[in-house]
Amino acid sequence: MNESQYDNLIGKIYDAAVMPELWPVFLEQLSEIFGSRGTVIYLMDFASRSPTCRSDEVSFIQSARTDPETIVSYERYYSKVNVWLENSKDLPEGELITTDRLFPVRELVRTEWYNDWLKPQGYFHAMIGHLLKQDTLAVRLSIFRSKQQPFSADETAGFARLVPHLRRSCMIHKNFSEVKRVLATDTHLLNRLPVGLVLFDKGGQAVFVNQMAENLARCSDGFCLNAAGRCLAGNANETRALRQLIGNAAERGQGNAMSLHRNHSNRPLSAIVVSLQNQPVPFIGSGPSVALFIYDPDRPLDLDDSLLTQCYGLSPAEARLATALLRGQTPSDYAQTRAISNNTVKTQLKQVLAKTGTHRQSELIQLLTTGFGMLAAPTKAAVIKD
Repeated sequence: MNESQYDNLIGKIYDAAVMPELWPVFLEQLSEIFGSRGTVIYLMDFASRSPTCRSDEVSFIQSARTDPETIVSYERYYSKVNVWLENSKDLPEGELITTDRLFPVRELVRTEWYNDWLKPQGYFHAMIGHLLKQDTLAVRLSIFRSKQQPFSADETAGFARLVPHLRRSCMIHKNFSEVKRVLATDTHLLNRLPVGLVLFDKGGQAVFVNQMAENLARCSDGFCLNAAGRCLAGNANETRALRQLIGNAAERGQGNAMSLHRNHSNRPLSAIVVSLQNQPVPFIGSGPSVALFIYDPDRPLDLDDSLLTQCYGLSPAEARLATALLRGQTPSDYAQTRAISNNTVKTQLKQVLAKTGTHRQSELIQLLTTGFGMLAAPTKAAVIKD
């Protein structure tokens, strides 16, 4: 491996840390340089001798030049008879070892591991290293070669130069993935809000739109976003006023509120602007600076019936009635919609009041609004605007 190849591999290692789809590209190039017949990064649990060799495209658990069926057979059975595992389980993180030091070659050729798994693939020698270790778990790298290709000391030393970079890359990948999972969780929670939420940067451009705000914007009645991600109200005056509120929140930390009038409803939208007081970081910039909350008084709360069943022990029919009342239906309207008698609805309502500890319908609505009003039914993923 010359210096140009080495530098290129280092670049591929760190590219893959933030672009997981490049891990197979890196492994293929690594295999080419080292004459590998197969290269695998996989997770090994030494306590149960259970490996994980296959993962999705966002993971660094990847392989190159390996047959998928062979990988499956290793996970299901052959890891249990891998004679190299026991002698390498204590290998320290970041160190390499060649398999001729783990198990005598003259004994290897008599094992099930060799005859049924290694030999059919043309494998004989391997270089093994643990990129990461935690308790009994290890992220394990294996590079396989044929019987005619033992690893030289120079090759082992050359590969050892790559190992610290591989370890850092795996850690970067792990931390980056954890951040993305947290962001995905946050997005899911923001989509459960029963009010519209739009986050703006310091220049007044939307960088995040939750599902409720997306629905309101799609209606284009009182509020929407233009192609550049800037807010629009129902008329020019309200558009200027709303943008001014967002600008004041971004520049001076001032929060405020206003009404956004609509053509198809006598009740306007309520818009509340909140400053997030984010300071820009050199070379990184700033995150969202302003949050805009939009409430539509004509849009009823969309509550998941199962929450009422779990919380108060309501039957499914009682939960449906309580949810309908929360959405603004009257008991008689509900009876007609469900094609049941008014007496049945009255009986169900009595049970709902008793189980929730309320005495009249207005108390029930207040209880449900305060108890569940900030948690809407699940919706699809939020819209992230570039």
